Amino acid sequence: MGSLRQVDVPECRATAQTSEIAVFDFLSHEHMHLAFNEGYLRILRAAYPNDRISFHAVNGHVERLAPRVADLDKITFQSCTPFETSFGLSHHNPIAGRWAARYCLKLIARGTAGRRVRLTALLGFNANLLVVIGHGWPAVSPTPLHMILHGQLGEAMVWRSRNPFIRAGDLMSQLKRPLPRSVRIVAGELGVKGGIIEFSPVVAQSIVTLEHPILVSEWAENSHLAGVGKIKIAFAGHARGAKGFDTFAELARSCLRADIEFHAIGLSSPETDHLDTGKLARKPSKTPLPRQEYLEALGEVDLVCLPLHSRAYDFTASGTVSDAIAALKPLIAFRTHTLEAISAHYGRIGWLVDNKDTLVELVRTLDHMGFARQRSGWIHNLKAIREARSPQVLARTYAATIARTNAPIVGSILPD
Repeated sequence: MGSLRQVDVPECRATAQTSEIAVFDFLSHEHMHLAFNEGYLRILRAAYPNDRISFHAVNGHVERLAPRVADLDKITFQSCTPFETSFGLSHHNPIAGRWAARYCLKLIARGTAGRRVRLTALLGFNANLLVVIGHGWPAVSPTPLHMILHGQLGEAMVWRSRNPFIRAGDLMSQLKRPLPRSVRIVAGELGVKGGIIEFSPVVAQSIVTLEHPILVSEWAENSHLAGVGKIKIAFAGHARGAKGFDTFAELARSCLRADIEFHAIGLSSPETDHLDTGKLARKPSKTPLPRQEYLEALGEVDLVCLPLHSRAYDFTASGTVSDAIAALKPLIAFRTHTLEAISAHYGRIGWLVDNKDTLVELVRTLDHMGFARQRSGWIHNLKAIREARSPQVLARTYAATIARTNAPIVGSILPD
C-alpha cells in the first residue's frame, strides 16, 4: 500500500516549545468536505496560533484544500493512502475493513511519532475505523484523539445488514461500547449528541459538539428579497433521493403558481435522472458546479427547501444547512432532530413541516406578505448562527474542549 508523501507546500520547522496538531482524513476525496475541512483547519489555527498543523489526506483532496488555506501559516500537507478494502470487498466486512483500518492507524502513528502532539484528529470514521483507531488509540498515544462524525452514522441508521456477523460489527453496534478516556467523538451539529445517547448511553461522556463551521469568506453581504415578482424556492446540493429531490420535483409539479419558481442548484444524480423536472426553472447540472457559481446561484433565491425525509439527517451535519445559513436563506424543510435543535437554540429560521402533504399545502398557500413579515426575524436568527459558527468564535469553545481531555504532551509510539 502507499505511504505518506509530501506535496509542494512550505514547511515550518518546529522548535522545542512548539506543539503539533495532526489531522488525518482517509475518507474524503476530491471536493468532498472541502468547506468543513477548511473550517476545521481555521478553527485549529485560531485556537492554537503557535502550533504546527499537519494535514494528511488522499491525492486530489490535498491539492484542492491547500490553496484554500494558503493565508494560514505553519500548516503542512501530505498525501496518504485512503481507507480501502482489498479484493473488492465491502467496507462493511469487519475482517477486510479492520485490516484497512489497521493500516490507517499505522499511518497516523508514523505521522505523529516523536513529536509533541497536542491533538490528533480523524476527519470522518466508519465502524472499522472506530474499532481499530478509537479503541486502539491508548496503545498508540496518551494524547487526545478527536473523531469527527460526518454522515457515516446517518447512513448506518438508514441501512443495516441482515447478516448477523456484519451487523454486529457495524457502526451502530460499535457505538454501544464505551470509548477510552482520551477519545472523543465530535458531532458536527446540534441535536446529534442527544440522538446518539438515546440508543447508546454508555458513550455520553465521550461525545462533544462542534457546530459546523461557516466560512466568513462565503458570507453573503445581503439576502435576496423577493419583490413583486416570483418567490424562488431552491433545492441545494446533490439531487439524490436521500436528500429528497424526488419530493422537491413532485412539489414543483404540484404547486403550479405564476408567482413561485423552483430551482435545483447542484449536481444531478443517476438515481433521480428519470424524474420529471420540466416544472423546474433551473434543473440539476450534469457537471459539478464550481463552488463560486453554486454560491452565486444560492444568493439569487429566497428560500432553501430541504425535504430530508431520510432519518440519516437526524445524525448528520448538513452542508446544505450551513450553506443556507451563510447565504442568509430561510428554510422550508422537513422536521429533523438537528433542525429542531438549531431552532431551539437560536430561534426559528424558516418553516419546519412534518411530511410531504404539509409541505405541499404550505407552498400552495404561501403568501408573499406573510413571508415578508416573518423573513426579517428569520434573517436576524440566521445572522446570529453565522456569527456563532465562524471559525474564530468556535475556536474558543473547541480549545476548552480539547483542554479538558488533554494528557501531558509526549511522543507517539509506533505500533508493531
